Amino acid sequence: MKILLSAYACEPNTGSEHEVGWSWIKSLSSKNKIYVLTRLKNKKKILKEVKLKKIKNISFLFYDLPAIFIKIIKTGSNKPNSYLYFLLWHILIYFRYKNFIKKEKFDFIHHVTFVTFRIPNLLCLSGPPFIYGPLAGGEIVPFKLFKEFTVKSKLIEAVRYISNLYIQFSLLINITFFKSKKIILTSQINKKFIPKIYHKKIQIIPAVFNKKINYKLKKNKKLKICFVGRLVEWKGVEVMKRLFPKIQKFNKDISLHIYGDGPRNKDLKNFIIKNNFKDKMKIFGHVDQKKLIVSFKKYDLLIFPTFRDSGGSVIMEALNNNLNLITTNAPGPKGIIEKYDLGFVNIFDKKLDQISDQFFKKIKRFYSHKYNKVYKYKLNRLLSKKNKVKKIYDF
Repeated sequence: MKILLSAYACEPNTGSEHEVGWSWIKSLSSKNKIYVLTRLKNKKKILKEVKLKKIKNISFLFYDLPAIFIKIIKTGSNKPNSYLYFLLWHILIYFRYKNFIKKEKFDFIHHVTFVTFRIPNLLCLSGPPFIYGPLAGGEIVPFKLFKEFTVKSKLIEAVRYISNLYIQFSLLINITFFKSKKIILTSQINKKFIPKIYHKKIQIIPAVFNKKINYKLKKNKKLKICFVGRLVEWKGVEVMKRLFPKIQKFNKDISLHIYGDGPRNKDLKNFIIKNNFKDKMKIFGHVDQKKLIVSFKKYDLLIFPTFRDSGGSVIMEALNNNLNLITTNAPGPKGIIEKYDLGFVNIFDKKLDQISDQFFKKIKRFYSHKYNKVYKYKLNRLLSKKNKVKKIYDF
């Protein structure tokens, strides 16, 4: 088949949204002719990886708004107005490439990133059958946890929720839903924000791919735990602050290494200094994905205390590199792992102290087995390339 992928975020060895885009490219290009619409800023890194890995059957259409738009609108990464740039990018690529799309006669056009249902994609008007997703955004922080957030974080979560309600009334988003052959959602919770008239088009499929079939998780004796993710409240930063003093009372030799950056970085550093944890609790900031995966060999366990998540690709990265993990029953992680021996930490109808207590009990259990147990993980079958591609493309 001949498929056009709309992958705004698409960059190898980066993780998160970029890994979603890149994984779709690699998975589909083995048996199909793939064209990819993506950002010009990623061109150098993408072409280098394509040449290095000898990836075939793929052509890239690189596009960015004029530099003045980037300077005025985007003003840096992870800013709220980045979504305005994202919206304009999708509007302009339709006008830029509609004649090209008509000429090439694609079998499908497939939007894969960003993984959000708040932004329309006008490529649905181009003619070929349009697949919209994987999409997320409907995951919300449980109310008891929301009440414990800072004022700034409460405002962010409130705006996010209101924007989800607006989807019902957005003309452009509803046009995208109407013109879509299929709407792919990452979890069931997202369905309630999609107008019921489109529910017959919806399929629930995780955003990430499984790179391996069998995991050989090891019995380690390193007494090291890691966290990977943005340092924001909804990723569970406050849980770590409550959790680590408990860990130190249990076993002072256990350390916690944190990979990531974000608005709670300074607060977390102050916590470490105040409690004299600088030798045991360290922040390494954002690390390149390749370096991060190599660093996994140092650790026994990954903790991922997220309150809401559309996917959690770090979960797959950990398991694919033989690293045990403890996470929550938020929709993202539960879309990846169906069941595992250590079990999920329940975040619903719980406060921060109760969640940190649950994490501590599981960590204590993990280290109290004296390394005589290899934990088992049962994953969602739709993480596999074969099952996912077959369900979406009907072949």
